[in-house]
Amino acid sequence: MAQRVTLDAMIPRQDFSVTSQREFDLDLFRDFPMANLHSDSQILKLLRKPDFQRETNHWTPEQVSTFIASFLDNEVIPSLILWKSPTYIFVIDGGHRLSALRAWLLDDYGDGGASLSYFRGVISEDQRKIAKRTRQLVEKSVGRASQLNDLIGKMDIDDEVRMRRANRMVTRAITLQWIQGNPEQAETSFFKINSQGTPLDDTEEMLIRNRKKPIAIGARAILRSGTGHQYWSAFASEKQERIKELTGDIYQLLFEPEAFPPIKTLDVPFGGAVSPVDALSLLIELLTVTGMRQTPPLSIEKMADDEDGAATVKVLKNALEIINRITGNTPGSLGLHPAVYFYNERGKYSRFLFLGMASLIAERVGENDKEFFKKFTGNRRKIEDFLVNNKSTIGLVLQNMSRAQRVPKMKALFEFLTNFTKPEGAPEIESVFAEIGVRGKFLDLQNLQPPQSFTDDTKSEMFIRPALGTVLSCAICGGYLQPTKSVSYDHVKRRRDGGSGHVSNGQMVHPYCNTGFKN
Repeated sequence: MAQRVTLDAMIPRQDFSVTSQREFDLDLFRDFPMANLHSDSQILKLLRKPDFQRETNHWTPEQVSTFIASFLDNEVIPSLILWKSPTYIFVIDGGHRLSALRAWLLDDYGDGGASLSYFRGVISEDQRKIAKRTRQLVEKSVGRASQLNDLIGKMDIDDEVRMRRANRMVTRAITLQWIQGNPEQAETSFFKINSQGTPLDDTEEMLIRNRKKPIAIGARAILRSGTGHQYWSAFASEKQERIKELTGDIYQLLFEPEAFPPIKTLDVPFGGAVSPVDALSLLIELLTVTGMRQTPPLSIEKMADDEDGAATVKVLKNALEIINRITGNTPGSLGLHPAVYFYNERGKYSRFLFLGMASLIAERVGENDKEFFKKFTGNRRKIEDFLVNNKSTIGLVLQNMSRAQRVPKMKALFEFLTNFTKPEGAPEIESVFAEIGVRGKFLDLQNLQPPQSFTDDTKSEMFIRPALGTVLSCAICGGYLQPTKSVSYDHVKRRRDGGSGHVSNGQMVHPYCNTGFKN
């Protein structure tokens, strides 16, 4: 996956429809010099991105470095496209260009003061690493803005390239185009522009068009753990704080701690990597199957806009209840081990396995089916043996399914395994998939032509295979236990029966095994 630089803090967002009591009259100026991006610039104070625009995080470190050098070397730069509302100047096209230049001026590529303030100090390790790499590339290519700024006006510098670049910091401007019309015309222009060049992907466009729906608000809020631009800022303060609280809890359960290839720990995140597009796709589907509590789930397009925040809070509370059944230390938590259930043998995350399980649990919770959780726990060791022994084949089957089939089939897979009652060990792979409507002979083709050098996938597999053999098991159900994420400390002899708190009378178990299954 390509690394992307997070520049979202460089230009604030604003809703098109929000205006202050005071309006201003602004001439449509013809060009945009870099001086407009300095922190004390009056133009910068008026500059906004539309709140529906995707995050400014689609450029690689190389693209950021190349663009800054191109600007300073007087190469051709596409025009900016702006729209003037009664209160603000909106960047319809060119947000990445302006953000890259301002990031260079501030020396902030997602890890500096502006970004720390914008994200309230919540910056992932991956974001920090990408920012550091970007800074290194920019400094090697053109140097720091502060260094070039010190050269302006000096005549005794031998480096002509650096002198020309320093002078262009104050003399070069990007040309402008202005959109004339009302907010609806400006938004239409945005979609037309973004169907060209680097187009919006399906997830981004769907989010933008449905940005006031509770699932869209919730997904965007979870992605940044309730930080960054507050898409829920129009709600009452009580609702705003509740949204921040819930999304912070969900983010922690799904995306912490981060894991990087090659995998060297089984403490991997339940939601995979916090890659904006991948994570948003996961979150939208997760909130759809867990947050709405209706069968079949209502698509985001058919939901009503959330006018006061109540619907968003409800969706987030419902989703958190299901996530707490999957992991965490609440009494009903099954404490599923992510490396067993939702990652393949090479450490690659499968959101379809995760969503299949989440969908099944949401359905059973909605039906108040307590027997399901007892059956699952009673059969858990067989379920996990099947998953561990057939990881590569499950991945192969998923690859050969249509996208629409993947989550329903994985839900059916977990449901069949839960209901498997034969006394012998885990069932055969062919019979399991035949039961859920997937037929054929399954061949593992991953090692037919292995490369000569070790890839990150191979290194991850070298770790995961033996590491799974050393994982602690629950003393009640025998399933895999991950104390860093989910554990309960159980009295072997109950306290009410005179059991002591001595270590000899204690055992580590899944929370549900202790509070639900055991009882």
